[in-house]
Amino acid sequence: MDGIAPNDYLTAAKGLAPLIASLRPRFDVERTLPGELVEALASSGFFSLWAPRAIGGAELDPLPFLDVIEELARLDGSVGWCTVIPAGYSRLAGALDEAVARRMFGSGRAALVGTLNPSGKAVAVAGGYRVTGRWSYGSFIAHSDWVLGNCITHDGHTPRKDATGAPEFRLAIVPRSEVEVFDVWHTGGLRGTGSNDYAIQDRFVPEEHTIPVPGFVAPVRQPGPLYTVPMPSTFTVCIATVALGIARAALEALDEVAAGRLATGSPLLLRDKPLAQAERARAEALVRAGRAYVRDELGAAWQDALAEREISLPRRAQIRLAACHATQGAIEAVDIAYRLAGGAALYESGRIERCARDVHAAGQHVTVLPMTNLELVGKTLFGLDPGTTRF
Repeated sequence: MDGIAPNDYLTAAKGLAPLIASLRPRFDVERTLPGELVEALASSGFFSLWAPRAIGGAELDPLPFLDVIEELARLDGSVGWCTVIPAGYSRLAGALDEAVARRMFGSGRAALVGTLNPSGKAVAVAGGYRVTGRWSYGSFIAHSDWVLGNCITHDGHTPRKDATGAPEFRLAIVPRSEVEVFDVWHTGGLRGTGSNDYAIQDRFVPEEHTIPVPGFVAPVRQPGPLYTVPMPSTFTVCIATVALGIARAALEALDEVAAGRLATGSPLLLRDKPLAQAERARAEALVRAGRAYVRDELGAAWQDALAEREISLPRRAQIRLAACHATQGAIEAVDIAYRLAGGAALYESGRIERCARDVHAAGQHVTVLPMTNLELVGKTLFGLDPGTTRF
């Protein structure tokens, strides 16, 4: 996709607003994105935003990438989520042999999905691995071309260990046709993502279709600086950016409600109430502060990558903290919008109800949950060993 400017992708995202609005009622019913919207996303090149330019991908810089995802999430949380998964995973093409990556991603339309939870088993055999496992949260899997499963590598029945004594993780990438999908995605939030469970049963996966990921970091086989930014750092800001886009949509919807709705028990419009004004300002600060923190920390890491400096563990911990903080701020901002809108927030015909469901669902992701991250970041801030390098 040489010659396409970053702003062109953002313009394309904005241009999908009428289509998304017309199809949104189907998201909850079908529990996945409609095919015509998937076609529009693929045609816009969104699934290969982080694929290497060497194979025709956009290899977009991180901050313009976040602009696109935030806009799609503003249009709808499920759309942002379903785009950021294959778009984010397209960076794994930079960890594959170039010929293999070209076969998988060269069309610019292929969607790779899956989860990084290492609940699979890859047994080494001649030429590759026998892979078995079941994974949860296979977002967008119904429309995928390729599916990854993170596995613990085994020699026979014995798990391999890396140099630190930790299990040796390996991503296995298989065609969607080789995966069994289980219809379990009956949820409130992000219902349109179709994040079903999936399983691979004793499938042979050739060596070149697997990626070792020690510490959840993929090897670098393409020269671009994008592929030197640790995958956990990019992944966590992707989740936070979806939450921020949802929050922006909720505040825009609140502004519309406030301009035409009387405050409960008052002759004043909601927007004319001092309490509503103060809370609207607080919500704005929450979203803007979280967004700035995420972009400041990821931007600093990007400057390190451009300068060929190692992205330190404290820097990676700050990125994780920024993502957690931004997500929690987005949740609080949406909750403010929900409370201020009163009864108007209850209706599925409005945006606030869906935003509330979606942002709380996004906030449950393990990479942005305070309970699974803040203690580890705090250890790093105190100069202590966090016990993990998965930042």
